[in-house]
Amino acid sequence: MKAVVCAAASLLMLSFNFAQDKPDDDGARKAQRIEQAVGWLVDEDTDVREMGRKSVVELGRDAIPAIEKKLAERHALELVQVLRLLDRSPGAADAWVAEKELRDLEADEQFKKEAERLSKEAIEKLMYVKYQEAMAHVRHKNYHRAFEMANGLIALDTRSTHLDDYKRLRRHCENMITQTTLIEAKILQPKVWYIEGETVELSARMKNLWKAGMVLTWEKGNDKEPGGGLLLLDVEVAMKEMGGASMSDQRHQDLRFEEEVPIAPGAQWEMKFALDTSTAVADSKQIRTISVGGWSQPAKVSTDGVNITRRIQFEPALVKILPKKYERFLENPLQWLDKMIADGDPQEIYVCSQLLEGDDKDKGAGKLIQLLAKSNTLISKTYAANILTGLTGVSLGIDPRRWESWLQNKTLNSKDTKKR
Repeated sequence: MKAVVCAAASLLMLSFNFAQDKPDDDGARKAQRIEQAVGWLVDEDTDVREMGRKSVVELGRDAIPAIEKKLAERHALELVQVLRLLDRSPGAADAWVAEKELRDLEADEQFKKEAERLSKEAIEKLMYVKYQEAMAHVRHKNYHRAFEMANGLIALDTRSTHLDDYKRLRRHCENMITQTTLIEAKILQPKVWYIEGETVELSARMKNLWKAGMVLTWEKGNDKEPGGGLLLLDVEVAMKEMGGASMSDQRHQDLRFEEEVPIAPGAQWEMKFALDTSTAVADSKQIRTISVGGWSQPAKVSTDGVNITRRIQFEPALVKILPKKYERFLENPLQWLDKMIADGDPQEIYVCSQLLEGDDKDKGAGKLIQLLAKSNTLISKTYAANILTGLTGVSLGIDPRRWESWLQNKTLNSKDTKKR
């Protein structure tokens, strides 16, 4: 009985509080509706914005303070338009007129936005056409003209989605202008193939292409930092497996040399160095391909009484490291390919195929197509097809007839090219 009395008292108190707060709740709910509707007006979704317009028109002039507040926060053009409509349409009877005007205004804004978008797209397409023209100049080694066009593209269209492409083009052209008119810089190699554990000795060379002598000068050192010339090598190590999976690793190696390098016209400066071949990419059965490029930034290049500041980019060398266990294959890769096909070890067949150069590649492809044709299981066919893809760079599946047709066409095209 006591519990029932307490419950009744609680219900009575709740009813009293509800009756007391009802007017405030109505105001709060309306304020909440206004805030929500005004928030919808600036939503990214078009349908939500349309719903917001209808709600605000229904709410009438009470929504004006909320719109003014949002206007101060966002400075939105659409809010100004709705505010003016509310100011001209105080009665609910005229709400449908305001709604129609709102739709007209929205259509007008959409037309303007679409016209602006189409204009931007047209400009973007025109700029990209010019970019392709600049690339054509690069292919014809007209680097000065391509450099000027890249500069123009960057200046005219700083917000382009292709801006990074334009900048890369400009850097490449600047490097090639240096390489072909001022200083030819290269990383040189005495050979392509090295055996794992063998010292890879390369050379960095700068050749003076200018009509007069030049002196390249680097910053002097101090107690905290060493000075003199600095060549920063960019080393990229890649390893590709028979099935097509690959791994790569990038790192840097610093080379220091004299602070001042004078080079007479037509003469060259050269420095030998041992490449650090240590890498995170390691597998005792796989060939590693290493690209070694680099760059140096002299403080100045003095020639003919003129000081030039120019970054010097070194053309990369490409060396390959063969695991010690396959060293014997280097003697005659094509002959060893025959032996390994007879033995039937897919990994050793793959390694032999990777050593083939020049005309031996087509001969090796022919032998591998024969292997594919003789294979009688899906696994052996897949191995042969993967080795063929690794050798040729072409993927034609496990049907030997497709490979035979491809090789015949390639041979005919090669003969036609030699005749010309």
